[in-house]
Amino acid sequence: MLKLRKILLCNYIYIILFILVLIVTSIRLLIPNKSNIKNFKSFTGIITKIEKKDTNANIYIKNKETVIAKIYKYDNNLCLGDKVEIKGNFYKPNSNTVNYLFNYKKYLQRKNIFYLIKVKSIKKIKSNTNIYYYLKQKLINHLGNNPYLYTFLLGDKSLLNTNVKRSFQENGISHLFAISGMHISLIVSIIKIILEKLRIKGEKVFKITTIVLISYLFLVGLSPSILRGVLFYILFSINDIYYFYIKKINLFLLIISLSLLIDPNSVFDVGFLYSYTISFSLLLLSDYLASKNYFISLLKVSLVSFFTSIPITIYSFYQLNILSIIYNLFFVPFVSLIIFPLTLLVIVFKPLEPIYNFLISILEYVSLQISNIDILKVTFKRLPFYIYIIYFLIVILIIFKPKLKLFLLFIILLFIHYLVPVIDEKNYLIYIDVGQGDSTLIHLNNKNILLDTGGIKSIDDSYLLYNTYLPLLKSGGIRKIDYLILTHGDFDHMGEAINLVNNFKVDKAIFNCGKFNDLEKELIKVLDKKKIKY
Repeated sequence: MLKLRKILLCNYIYIILFILVLIVTSIRLLIPNKSNIKNFKSFTGIITKIEKKDTNANIYIKNKETVIAKIYKYDNNLCLGDKVEIKGNFYKPNSNTVNYLFNYKKYLQRKNIFYLIKVKSIKKIKSNTNIYYYLKQKLINHLGNNPYLYTFLLGDKSLLNTNVKRSFQENGISHLFAISGMHISLIVSIIKIILEKLRIKGEKVFKITTIVLISYLFLVGLSPSILRGVLFYILFSINDIYYFYIKKINLFLLIISLSLLIDPNSVFDVGFLYSYTISFSLLLLSDYLASKNYFISLLKVSLVSFFTSIPITIYSFYQLNILSIIYNLFFVPFVSLIIFPLTLLVIVFKPLEPIYNFLISILEYVSLQISNIDILKVTFKRLPFYIYIIYFLIVILIIFKPKLKLFLLFIILLFIHYLVPVIDEKNYLIYIDVGQGDSTLIHLNNKNILLDTGGIKSIDDSYLLYNTYLPLLKSGGIRKIDYLILTHGDFDHMGEAINLVNNFKVDKAIFNCGKFNDLEKELIKVLDKKKIKY
């Protein structure tokens, strides 16, 4: 044991391990994944996940690889673990057709999914006999259709209202809805209280808690944030129980190394980047963050978390919401001290669900209202990747050696970054893929002209706005449309105009000559209300 302690106290071991893991991870990521599917008429496998939305469903079916079966008007009584045969039309997921937008094809490939199937028929071959899927299905059935029970207990946000989910992201509070260290700590506390009541003490508490957490980890899936939380508890507890005296920073390097070995594709997950970056900074600054006053400590945590996550935020979302520092002072205690503990109680005491839903409605209402506040939302143009690496290096230097000069350098670089769209005099034209219809963005002499908006009739009326226009405009550092030119009033040419005007700054709209149709009249009402010239 003494020899083991001496080895574990060597700092270089963890640094070398981390570097080796980074090399191995890079090699694994460079090896392209390929589909092994040969038969494109049918697919047989085990159901691993069912996502239901209204009358539609996405069913994840796994054999040697996973496919997603898309079923419209889903009314089957299928369960997790059931073996099924799917027949239908196989097709590959789409890549992004506009720079910097979400690439669905790459996203699925990183999960070893290469094909989607538009289902013609689905046949159950064998019912589930696997205890893992049986327990997971029982838990899902018990949760019902409450989206927040799914979110906080299974880490599944697919049932959340789209607009509410977007408001969480806009407000910089979406991290609260991923199962993380905060949630794991509360679960551990509850387990310990129960075990104390049963007069179980000492090392047995750790062993039982570890078994419960690992079981829970596999039950909900190995998501980066849950994996980090469980690994933190296990390794930090082992370090304390057996008096290894391993430095916190070394344990952190060991945890991130294990996470990357388990899933190298985690490096592409924004949640993974946020989780480990913020944890790293909070770990190193734990002495600074300590305070007898809960809200002062919370403010410090909020400031540090916001600052250290800036490079990830502006790279991924092209926008900073500075007010998120303040928002977290309300949302963090509300979610961590009220909503999440009540989530655990609702599982056992279902009659508490109406109270739970009432508090959730308050949460949603506040989030939706403040997401409309545009003050201190700052847009940054997407720049080459190395710029964000420089940001990270400066952030790390500030964490290790807090100096005013370094902080000022960081602020100056951000300010220059903010001014890039004004300084850059390049003119360009982008044909935007909007499905049916046309839309063209013209950037000329620092003026932005949008010619038509396209329009998609779907369940989510704002799909085109949030998945195409806002990411495209923000990634280009565009903060307003100077001229919105609408060639005519057909939906596939101006269907998205009202959403755009309501959610993005437009200086002037220009219509074609002639009589206005109903859609154009609706837009004019919005323009008049917002006092936009047309």
